[in-house]
Amino acid sequence: MNVPLISYSGSRRPPLLLLSVILSILYVLVSPLGEAEASISNRLYRVDIRSHQDYTRVIVRLAEPPVYTLTTIPGNRLRIVIQDTGGTLFKKFRRYSDRNIGGLTFLRRGDSLLITFQVAAQAGFRDLSRPDVSAITLDVGAQFKPKVSGPVFQGREKIWSGVEKLVRDFDPPLKSEIPFSPTDRQILKNFLDDNDQKLFVSAEAALYRGLLSEAEEIFAQFASRQIPVRPLAMYRLAETWYKLQKYPQALSAFREAEKLWPAYLGFNPGVTFYYGDSIARSGDLSQARLLLTGLVGRLADKKYAPALLVRLGDILSRQGHDREALAIYMNVAENFKDNKANGMALMRRADLQFLQATPWNYRPLSDTYLGASRQSGDLDMREESLFKHVLLESIHGDAGEALQLVISFQKKFPRGVYVAVIRTIREVLVADVYRNSAWRKDPSSLVRFVEEQHDYLSGCVEQPGFLKAVVTAYNESGRPIELIKLLDSLAERQWATPITPDIYLEIFDSSELIGDMATAERAIKSFLRKFPAEPRSREMTERLGEVYFAADKHQQVKETLLWLLNKGEKARIPESYYRLGRSLWSLQLYPQASRAMDLYLAAKSARDARLLPDAYYVAVSSRENIGDRKGALKLLDAALKLPDNRRREEFIYKSGDIYLRDGNISRARAMFEQLDKDGKDRDWQKLARQALAPIDIKSAVR
Repeated sequence: MNVPLISYSGSRRPPLLLLSVILSILYVLVSPLGEAEASISNRLYRVDIRSHQDYTRVIVRLAEPPVYTLTTIPGNRLRIVIQDTGGTLFKKFRRYSDRNIGGLTFLRRGDSLLITFQVAAQAGFRDLSRPDVSAITLDVGAQFKPKVSGPVFQGREKIWSGVEKLVRDFDPPLKSEIPFSPTDRQILKNFLDDNDQKLFVSAEAALYRGLLSEAEEIFAQFASRQIPVRPLAMYRLAETWYKLQKYPQALSAFREAEKLWPAYLGFNPGVTFYYGDSIARSGDLSQARLLLTGLVGRLADKKYAPALLVRLGDILSRQGHDREALAIYMNVAENFKDNKANGMALMRRADLQFLQATPWNYRPLSDTYLGASRQSGDLDMREESLFKHVLLESIHGDAGEALQLVISFQKKFPRGVYVAVIRTIREVLVADVYRNSAWRKDPSSLVRFVEEQHDYLSGCVEQPGFLKAVVTAYNESGRPIELIKLLDSLAERQWATPITPDIYLEIFDSSELIGDMATAERAIKSFLRKFPAEPRSREMTERLGEVYFAADKHQQVKETLLWLLNKGEKARIPESYYRLGRSLWSLQLYPQASRAMDLYLAAKSARDARLLPDAYYVAVSSRENIGDRKGALKLLDAALKLPDNRRREEFIYKSGDIYLRDGNISRARAMFEQLDKDGKDRDWQKLARQALAPIDIKSAVR
């Protein structure tokens, strides 16, 4: 395929100063890491690995004292680069593994020998080598892992734990700063019909707008067909995969596309950049460096060439070459003050110092990020630099001030790259502010704080007494309705699960207090549905029966509380027996009502005295209805002994009535006469006299 499929404008003659500066920086980039001109003067001949109890010792033996560098690279790997050295590439060590190291690989890169191996996540290393000894000696173990200073404020550890990965290992696709170059539609007409042209152009548009899944699907279709545009489709598919962070697939596609159409890399510098970075991510820094430095030199007259240099520095830094990366950043910052790359370089230089910041020296670094954010005209760069300013303040600064910065950041970048991270930071800071504030002295401030931060209280719910403190603050502020709304919201949060049972109990209590029984019922049902095995579920079932009883829903009371009559069961709330018995009596289920009331009357220590007269009445009535008059009279005798019983005269009349129906005329007369003589309620006196009249007539007749 010899016809160029993209349009790319020719470059004008570069300004001499700009070109000379870029070329000098490229020399700095290439010289330290390029292939040495000297002949190989050293040789590797043996490697010893000795596993000890607490560490592993690696001894690399050479013919002469070596010139070497040690670098850590992403993925917890350590690389030894030995200059001007050849020797055996020991394949047998690729399968070696112990608790500290594993997978040693030996590679030649120009005149240098590279030894790379995995290091355990908890392990570090120390270099015991001496300049006059023909060996490199390393110890690898947990005791040698450097201690990175964390935050001095308790509670900020969750923020700090993710900082190293975020700042050092966060490795999204790099923006090349090279403008996107679409394929010329007129050229596509030579190879595709109208429908395929539209489809290919739509895929490129999707790639440009960041609709990567859509672009991936379409380019994959073209790449799978044996058609003239297949090489171009492979390049575009590789570019899409790169941006989707599918780096191995991207590299494979780039290499296949290069075999089919190598000249395309000269037409599209943006694709060349992504290809070079994909190579670098695979670990082949030498090949990537050659490709990308050539690209920068070719584009030295473009305004985005300095930004490309910064991106090359990013690649070097990611591969563990911080010193070379710093040299590039400093040169760009010094020589391109009016270019976007200046701010990029200053920020990257600051990144190299991020993990060494402490509460006593972080402020200048934080100000650097803040300044970069204010001065940059690039939205992505403003977001990144402001985020790192906020991150530093969140780790080392005052929690209240940092929290306000976080809130401000969220308002400026509500859909940015750091949405999830900034949310976690806010949750930590909210918990810190809550923990270190004196809310008891100002409950209204706690109400305001909780309402402002209600989406970020995950760290607060872990604090002892948080829920009670909030409930108390709302109650003292006279805001029960707002409290219920807040608790309803918290109950739906996954992070509130540890206190959700208590939340439902508080919703019930608050709803019952203001008479909102519908909400109270809903809270209990939610509790029982979500936490059937919770120790308080039986008690909450009884409280649901209480809600039904208050609404005169006797059938629901029966269905909810009938289990209390089962053998071995015992009510947590004694009044549950009363409510069950009263409902069963209303449903004319007298045997069960009698059993329920017997259980209530037997619970003497916790009975509500106000309910006792009615409980006795229901128990007596139930026994009457099942024909147990003797049992009814026994209960009436006990009821008549109740202190301050306002239904005493009713019970006296009831006793006389049962005696009369049972044929015990003398006992009936005694009860009615007592009521007639000493009664104070005229209605019961009247009924007693009416009952006595036929008794007296019968007696007179006899």
